[in-house]
Amino acid sequence: MLNKKTVININNNPNKSFVQASFIDPHKNQLEKAGLLFFLIEINQPDRISEKIAYIIGQLLEKNYYLNEKIFLTDYLNGLKVEAVFESALIKTNQELLEFIDQEKINFNFKTLNIIAGLIYNEQVYFSSIGQNKSFLLRKTDKGLQISDINPENEDYEIEELASGKIFSSIISGDLPLKSHLIFSNDSLAQYLNNEDLLRVIEELKIEGATEQIKNHLKEINNYSNFCALIIKNCPSNTMENCVYNYSEPDLNKTEKTTEKLLTIPGSINKEKINKKIRKTGDKIGMIIERIIKKLKKLIQIKKRDDQNNDTIPLPTKKNKTKKILIIALGLLFLILIINFCLKKNNDTNIVTEESASNYEELLRQKQSQIESSLLYNNETRAKEILEETKKIISNLSDKEKNKIKDYNEIEKKLEEYSNVIQKIIKITNPQETANLSLINSEAQVSAMAINSDKNKIYAVDGKNNSIYFVNLENGLLGKLTQDLNIIGEKLLSTNGDKSYFLTANNLVSISNKDEVVFKKINIENINAISAIDIYNDKPYLLDKDKNNIYRYTDNGSEFSSPSARLENTSNEAFVSMEIDHSVPVSPIYLLGSNGSIFKYFDGKKQEFSVDIIEPQLENPNIIKVGSKYLFVLDKTGQRFVIYLKESGLFINQYYSDKFDNAQDIIIDEKNLKVYILNNNYIYKIDIIL
Repeated sequence: MLNKKTVININNNPNKSFVQASFIDPHKNQLEKAGLLFFLIEINQPDRISEKIAYIIGQLLEKNYYLNEKIFLTDYLNGLKVEAVFESALIKTNQELLEFIDQEKINFNFKTLNIIAGLIYNEQVYFSSIGQNKSFLLRKTDKGLQISDINPENEDYEIEELASGKIFSSIISGDLPLKSHLIFSNDSLAQYLNNEDLLRVIEELKIEGATEQIKNHLKEINNYSNFCALIIKNCPSNTMENCVYNYSEPDLNKTEKTTEKLLTIPGSINKEKINKKIRKTGDKIGMIIERIIKKLKKLIQIKKRDDQNNDTIPLPTKKNKTKKILIIALGLLFLILIINFCLKKNNDTNIVTEESASNYEELLRQKQSQIESSLLYNNETRAKEILEETKKIISNLSDKEKNKIKDYNEIEKKLEEYSNVIQKIIKITNPQETANLSLINSEAQVSAMAINSDKNKIYAVDGKNNSIYFVNLENGLLGKLTQDLNIIGEKLLSTNGDKSYFLTANNLVSISNKDEVVFKKINIENINAISAIDIYNDKPYLLDKDKNNIYRYTDNGSEFSSPSARLENTSNEAFVSMEIDHSVPVSPIYLLGSNGSIFKYFDGKKQEFSVDIIEPQLENPNIIKVGSKYLFVLDKTGQRFVIYLKESGLFINQYYSDKFDNAQDIIIDEKNLKVYILNNNYIYKIDIIL
């Protein structure tokens, strides 16, 4: 069997259906002997149950076919064919799937299921299809590319069988011609396969490159439907390496043991193996005791003969010596029994520990492979479930069992990497240092920063030293912009509009494009209650966390005063930060709640809006920033910032670094895909992926 293969899985619309195409890759000897399994599923039931059903079907097919001992006997038993083993695997998979659905009490409508399950073996294809999925054969002929429809006709009785839970119908088989392509697809993709451009891509490009071209082409044609496909190309024999499988009788025993291990309850002990070792130890102890008893009997018999041959009356001293010998012998026997009992008990404990560690190691390896497989097919939900199961297993391990597991630290490290992938955590070990403001003033205590994108400058405010510093992003030049006693406060606030702004104690400080610094009084009742500031239409908007509302201030010439509340019905919320959306003409306001929730207000009224729940959950976020397409949340406690899609609240990813141990402010350069973090007196630059 000489072929190349690839899959296409495009889930544009999760609310419409769930699609998955997959090859089940066996070991090399299994591939030579048993062939290559594959399946393609579309379930028109958009929920998590669909993903679970697809995953279970794949697992059952693999177990029931590749672990079937009959597969090793096809060359030795007349009449036993691979096709028959494959058919029995389908029947067993169907039966076990129904049992699983019944046990789990899953409400699943089989009429929503479209499935193809097949096998490639010795340039022959065997497959069973039911539902709306399609299959085609693509060949190059003298007349050009020819695509042949090899779909079975769906009879009414097959639909009835599917409704009753019979998901596999009769098997279709045929040759896979040399240099031809076998294509299995869902119904949506099949509608576009007559497109000459797509067919030419499949025929002329390498199969991997063809896959990417097809995906890009489909995105241009239709970005609403879901697509999945399997493409198999039969290649000339000189393109792949041949290998020979040597059958031997122990393979059956090995298969039996492998199957037994798969069916063993996780963490359980191989009692048969332990019992054998215990019996062996017991036999040794029994032999030692038997020898001691024989020696004692012999000693007693010798003593009796000596007494009978002696005509004189035995002296009391001789009787005492005999008793002493017997007592010593019995004591030695008792001591040997105790020692052997202790050794046996210790040996049994070691056997149990060794066996338990071996089982757990194998289990962890299996879970690791399952997580990798789920992530490979973008099934993050299933990967997360398996990861949680794995963490629970590890939590139940003793330190002794962990020490017995080979490469335990490596396994634990790998699981942490999987966790980061699932939680979309991007770890930044060494964020790029843009500026160290302590070089300007060794006693600096910078608490906020703002950016002038036109001048490519960052301004940072130091309330302790009454100063504003600047950083030139083009050449890295640092300096002090101004020093004034009005710049005072432990925690100052910043924002950007047409100018860069800082809020100090009862002063709004603005910095123009010409680096002109202007102070203007602002009449604030309690400066310590203000947790965020923004400027809109030249008017300052301040978030008062004590009153849980945003107040707009009016410009009265000499100062900003007359604050007016802008939000309605906020009694049930607890806001910590806010920012106005300046990217749209009519601007809504986004507010960050103390628990990580994000609220959207327009014209003072709360709008329908929410963001995805993430892990680890936001416990103490402190700043929100609004971009043209994205929302950014700084989580000082969690040493990270989180990115959401502004339109839908979809979670994109999160960036974490150990260096963010006191993150105080954040600047977003969405256009250039950069984020600046102020941490103590350092400004770090992070390149982001959106």
